[in-house]
Amino acid sequence: MMWILTLPSVQSGSASIWRADRLLRRWGALTLLLLGVSLSLGSAVASTSSVSPVLTVTLSGNGITNTNDPYAYYVNMLRLALEKTRATDGDFDINFHDHGGGIERDRAMLIAGAGIDAMWASVTRERAEKLRVIDIDLLKGLNNYRALLIHQNNKARFASVKTLHDLKKFKTGTGPYWTDGIILKDNGFMLTYGSNYGGLFKMLSLRRFDFFSRGLHEIYSDLAAYGDLGLIQAPHLLLKYDHPVHYCFFVNKENTALADRIERGLRLALADGSFDALFFSMPGFQYGYSLLRDAQQQVLVIHNKTNLQ
Repeated sequence: MMWILTLPSVQSGSASIWRADRLLRRWGALTLLLLGVSLSLGSAVASTSSVSPVLTVTLSGNGITNTNDPYAYYVNMLRLALEKTRATDGDFDINFHDHGGGIERDRAMLIAGAGIDAMWASVTRERAEKLRVIDIDLLKGLNNYRALLIHQNNKARFASVKTLHDLKKFKTGTGPYWTDGIILKDNGFMLTYGSNYGGLFKMLSLRRFDFFSRGLHEIYSDLAAYGDLGLIQAPHLLLKYDHPVHYCFFVNKENTALADRIERGLRLALADGSFDALFFSMPGFQYGYSLLRDAQQQVLVIHNKTNLQ
């Protein structure tokens, strides 16, 4: 802004000189006042522009969770990681996109960098090639062991299983593209595919297949949700992958900033114990660990090549 000061022509006589001097003093004071206001406004704008923008992370689903549901755990673990880095990286919001397309739709959207910003899943070679993995196992090894969900009328038949050869006599159910289903197929099991997650439990109750392989972090909530369909856990029988399958967060390959923030947050949570506190707050995860400590469990080792280089 520019101010133009027009002075009266200087005439002879002290009165005219005095009036000109007084006018100069007044304009000088006004100029300094306006300059101070201008500098204050500029400082305020600069201060506002230096505030970090709020990070928005969109996840798949509707955000409605039961606190005992594994879905709630993953959402809360991501929230914990972002909270641990709030002081250094700024505020954040978690939004949800309920597209209803399943894990393959999640993956396609994440690869394209459109729709969602993060997901969680088993780590396979293919997923690691197409997405960025935050390589911290969210399930602390529980996903590497599988319990078998069966119909209660088959309890005696599964009690006779002693080897993988025995187990291969039974047909298993799985979802398309599921890591567990790929491993079972690679090992010669007979597979029946379900079109949706909930439908698989109904198919098992109708004896369309004989067992449903479930992670040790899942079986507890499965029994609570579907026990009234006549489904039980096969007693004293677990599967174990010979090459561990970690369960991790994924982001788009190019989203290095988000990957870095999540990893730093998770490592801070591991260091201060809040990671384990959240993990063991889940009754299902506590139950899964109790199965591993049960000496009566018979563990059948199955080959996993999905994450081999």
